[in-house]
Amino acid sequence: MKVVAIETENPSLDALVDMAAEEAVIITRDNKPAFALIALGEDDIQTWRLGQNPDFLALMQRSWERLRAEGSVSLAEARRRLLTET
Repeated sequence: MKVVAIETENPSLDALVDMAAEEAVIITRDNKPAFALIALGEDDIQTWRLGQNPDFLALMQRSWERLRAEGSVSLAEARRRLLTET
């Protein structure tokens, strides 16, 4: 992880992108972390998009509420149920 003090180093965006391709870059302002710059892959972008999708977030909320209300089953029990239903 590289730490860059924006007041003293003032790197270009290109330089920051190049640094982030190698390792995470923490940009500080007044000696306090202000931003983090990391390289992203396709999976990261898809994860971010899901986290911003209101329909997906609502689905997850309903799922968590149902889990709290009804409880869960073990993986072995889920397999047993799936195998007996087919």
